[in-house]
Amino acid sequence: MNGFKQFVTEDEDVAKSLAKLPAHHRMLVKGYKFLFEPGNTLKGDDGHVGMIVNKPNKVVRIAAPWNYGREFTLLHEIAHLVYEVYIRGTPFEKSWEQLSMSTPDRKKDEPAEELFCHAYANHFAKNKIEIHNHPEWDQFIRKVCAVKKRVDKSMIP
Repeated sequence: MNGFKQFVTEDEDVAKSLAKLPAHHRMLVKGYKFLFEPGNTLKGDDGHVGMIVNKPNKVVRIAAPWNYGREFTLLHEIAHLVYEVYIRGTPFEKSWEQLSMSTPDRKKDEPAEELFCHAYANHFAKNKIEIHNHPEWDQFIRKVCAVKKRVDKSMIP
């Protein structure tokens, strides 16, 4: 993989992907280090293709999964931060749960937060993943992206 690495510009690719996001979402990953690992899953974690942690250091780890591109996986992990700041505990949370769970062609074995992260990543990714490609999900993501501050309880999505 090191021979191929000369052709991969991970820092530039991350910057290009982050540039697609609203500025207030880009700020959520300020100070994070992005680590890219070889293989289909993360080292020491066969169940995950990406992970974002805040402690002890701010790190986003990304593997190269077979069915998901690195950009999609990177955006998915950032979406966990977006969910925490802009969705959890707001009217958006219940609205998203109802919308995502009522979508018949969704990935059935995943909770609402994971589906949000898939929808968010798919919204911004260059290469869409069809199972997460739903116009009503894109519309929801656009609404969330329009909110510049955490939603207060009185806001109706």
